[in-house]
Amino acid sequence: MRAVQIQQYNESYHVSEVPTPSPAPHQVLVRIKAAGFCHTDLMALNNEFNTKLPFIGSHEPAGIIEEVGSAVRGFRKGDRVGCINFDSVCGKCPDCKSGLPIYCDAPFMKGITADGAWAEYMNADAQFLVKLPDQMEFKVAAPLMCAGISIYGGIVRAGVPKGGSIGIVGIGGLGHIGTQVAKCMGYKVAAIDVKQSALDAVASYQHAPDVLILSTDPIESSHERLNAISGPYPGLDATILATDHPAAFELAAALTRKHGTMVLLGQPEQGITMSYQTTIYKDIKLVGSLVADTVQAQEFIQLFSDNNLHVQVKQWKLEEAEQMKQEYLAGRSNGKNVIVME
Repeated sequence: MRAVQIQQYNESYHVSEVPTPSPAPHQVLVRIKAAGFCHTDLMALNNEFNTKLPFIGSHEPAGIIEEVGSAVRGFRKGDRVGCINFDSVCGKCPDCKSGLPIYCDAPFMKGITADGAWAEYMNADAQFLVKLPDQMEFKVAAPLMCAGISIYGGIVRAGVPKGGSIGIVGIGGLGHIGTQVAKCMGYKVAAIDVKQSALDAVASYQHAPDVLILSTDPIESSHERLNAISGPYPGLDATILATDHPAAFELAAALTRKHGTMVLLGQPEQGITMSYQTTIYKDIKLVGSLVADTVQAQEFIQLFSDNNLHVQVKQWKLEEAEQMKQEYLAGRSNGKNVIVME
């Protein structure tokens, strides 16, 4: 089969001919229809996860089940599915035993530490599959398997009661989904970004945020705009950090209300920096969030489909993977880049 297989770290993406996999008893073989591109793919390419070479990139798969392993129940050939980004888990650690396999101590991750979805076929563990509605396009479903479930999991982890306020900081691949999702979950929503064009884009969606905040504006004027959605305390009940830009953390802390919550999704190389004045004296809680689990992911897919949410997608061919990467590195990408199989 054809695949974008990384054979050396830091090399250009290129298409190779590799053997088609066969599913183990607990797996299904998926004929890939679309597979997304994420910043984490670059981290794997640069050997930040000690990935064993060679490996196939992409951890955002969507496709059709071609073959079902003998131990698999609940799925059959022809099912339209997405796969959250786990290849396998140990099944023995405390989190696996307590029903939290996404926090496994020794997981293998699609396209990160195991073969991923930039290929014509991919094996997938049935416990990490979700079924896709018939009307959902594969190129839309693919980015939901990481970007979508990451932002949804972060919103859930914030623990804000319905009717409260949530700020999405960083209106990129995750954030432009998150503003819509939070609105549909019953929250008052602020979209926060350094680019006016990103704010204008989400403002044009059917499920638009209540408040737009340009991060370069004075903090006082930002708080004034938040008064429209704030409760008894000035500021937001929670902020979801869907960016790894260092300046975003202090800004999010400043916009989060006293006794509020910050949820970290971004992965800044130099760590997190916030002043004690905006964290200690405001009793702000910082929560890490990985992705939604399989049950939550299926809930999210249904919410997305029922509310006809929008994902901004730029479509690429398999042989255009390197061009896609270079456009992303140049900062010219908006929304999600997705490789679509012919």
